[in-house]
Amino acid sequence: MKSRLIKYFKSTKGIYAMCIISFTESIFFIIPPDPFLALICIGKKFKKIFYPFFLCTIFSVVGGCIAYYLGEQIVNISKETNFKFITNNLENIEKLKLKINDQTFTMMLTSAFTPLPFKIFCISAGVMNVNFMDFLLGSIIGRGSRFFIFSYLGYKYGDRFEEITKSKKFNILMISLIGFLIIYLYYKWN
Repeated sequence: MKSRLIKYFKSTKGIYAMCIISFTESIFFIIPPDPFLALICIGKKFKKIFYPFFLCTIFSVVGGCIAYYLGEQIVNISKETNFKFITNNLENIEKLKLKINDQTFTMMLTSAFTPLPFKIFCISAGVMNVNFMDFLLGSIIGRGSRFFIFSYLGYKYGDRFEEITKSKKFNILMISLIGFLIIYLYYKWN
């Protein structure tokens, strides 16, 4: 099964599948595109990793924008239907927006590197209706940086890439990024 998956993602169909995964992962899908992007980049020349990296970034950010829009619509539909869970908390959402709005770029940039689902940040940004340009720029730079790292790791380390992502050091780095985000937001809001 694993060898068939690797073979599929190294074929021309692999790029299309990665684009679909990248797009849907930013909205609702649970599997991130990173390992597939890395598989596509294994064995390629350095110049050839930019095309899949670029596509993965674009599709992810477009999906994130749709998730932002869905977040806005959740609030609008909740107001129209008087969905108590949202309408009773509109004041709290507005307070949170005031705290977060100036930090939207930093949050989106940081969220791209945490193992927490990107879609949660995108939908939440839409619910709070934070500054869209900061959301977009943070998403492009954050997701682009993350995907470039995975493209490069796939290119540079090839089949050893999987070992790297399962290593203790890699997991410690991911947990540290979550901790950094939590500490940063805590001190910004207090």
